[in-house]
Amino acid sequence: MSEYEKIGLRLIIFRLVIALTFLSSSIGIQIALGEKILLKPYFYFSAFVLFLEIGYVLFYSFFKKLRNKELFLYLQLVGDSLTVVVLLFYTGGHSSVFVFLLHFLVVLAGALLRRRGAIFIALINSLFFGLLCLSLYYNWLRPSEYFNIPFEVPTAGEIFNALMINFFGFFLVAILISAVSLRIEKSRKELGEAKKGIKYLKHLNDLIVSSISGGIVVTDLNGKATFSTQKARNLLGVNITEGWSLREQIEDLGGPPIVFEHLAKEGSEIPLSLPSDKHLMLSISPLFEEDKKVGYLVLVRDETEIVKIRNELELKERLVSLGEMAANMAHEIKNPLGSISGAAQMLKSSEPKNSGENELLSIIHKESLRLAEVLDNFLSFVSPQKPEKHLVNIYEIIVEVITLFKNSPLFQEKKINLSFDFFQNELFLNIDPNQIKQVLWNVLHNARKASEEGGEIKVSLLREGNWVIVEISDKGIGMPKSEIEKIQEPFRKGFSQGVGLGLSLVHRIMEQHNGKVEIESKFKSGTKVKLFFPME
Repeated sequence: MSEYEKIGLRLIIFRLVIALTFLSSSIGIQIALGEKILLKPYFYFSAFVLFLEIGYVLFYSFFKKLRNKELFLYLQLVGDSLTVVVLLFYTGGHSSVFVFLLHFLVVLAGALLRRRGAIFIALINSLFFGLLCLSLYYNWLRPSEYFNIPFEVPTAGEIFNALMINFFGFFLVAILISAVSLRIEKSRKELGEAKKGIKYLKHLNDLIVSSISGGIVVTDLNGKATFSTQKARNLLGVNITEGWSLREQIEDLGGPPIVFEHLAKEGSEIPLSLPSDKHLMLSISPLFEEDKKVGYLVLVRDETEIVKIRNELELKERLVSLGEMAANMAHEIKNPLGSISGAAQMLKSSEPKNSGENELLSIIHKESLRLAEVLDNFLSFVSPQKPEKHLVNIYEIIVEVITLFKNSPLFQEKKINLSFDFFQNELFLNIDPNQIKQVLWNVLHNARKASEEGGEIKVSLLREGNWVIVEISDKGIGMPKSEIEKIQEPFRKGFSQGVGLGLSLVHRIMEQHNGKVEIESKFKSGTKVKLFFPME
């Protein structure tokens, strides 16, 4: 329903209430006084008003397109002007006490239809009132002839004065109400623009607040929250919007006591570590109004990831320093280790020894080989080499590594069954053969350590889409899920022997080859390692 429809409908209802009140009052007076007073003119007047009301209702019902336009209001105001003139005819004509109603109609028209409506109704009032005065002066209409009402014909002077005074009054009221209407309309537009501006600023404020990565808390001078965002409340563990003490909340979370009064003018930052391993940073800045401190603005940021990255960087820096030192030590250890291993072999093969001495020499030789392997892995990890890629038949690489592994003392001591299953013997990949040999050796070595005496290791060469897959599976002790998630971390040992670098090195080399490693394992049921190589 449009605004014009609402106003038109209200006028119809208001007019109907007035007409019915007037009619019921006339009937009541007539009944009370009997024949002492005749109120037929007022009954006719009420009937006239009700007749107009019926016309307005019919117009409202059948002319749906016109009722939402200004025309509907103009028609009602013209009808009201005619109604008032009829009332004046009954009550003394130009000298009736109800002449002010015509002025009221001009005011109403100005309020509803602004300046144009006020001027129009002033013209209509002048026309109807002028016709009434001329009719009475020239005896065209005589109330005494119709309703037995005493009436004296007005003089020319009386008619002239009535016309001049009321014509002037109609247009003066129209001009005044027009000025007021224009001022009201201007104020209404300014208010509308102000509301739009406020709505836009509120929307902009909400956007700014929601786009800030952290939360916002505004407090009074005592640290009581007067405003807080949902993010801030979630980070600080608060359920209510305002009225809570930021100082008490920080202390409850394990933070330092805050004396808001002693905060520097430019503010301060307070790190806060929570028991849940979350790290928050509170940036507290004073709020000023005309150089007077009125509260504090607190930005709450979740710096858990930043602290984690910072700690990782610090750890990496320490590891780099440690790695450089360890690499130098490893080089120094490796040379005498080779001498020890060679000397043990020579002693074992020189003169016949008893079984106890031979066993000790075998242990020295075997442990020397194991330490040499650990040092090789360690040096490869702390001093990674850029892969020198070229097209190589991956089948030949696998066969070569399996052959070497089968003939190694470490493999032969457990008598493990090692099999190789492949779908074709010519499959060229752009890889560094030496690094991939190390990857295969490390995975096979882990499978051997996980397998029991007489266990089984299976190597398969597969292809899925754009990936070539080397799958190495065993039926050994397997790993729990928690161990699989951390398997690529360096220095994380899964066996009693070694330093936990084998699979870390495997992951690094595969990443350098744009490949990936997937591990499937079940505790006490075996492990399957899949090495994915892209087909370039």
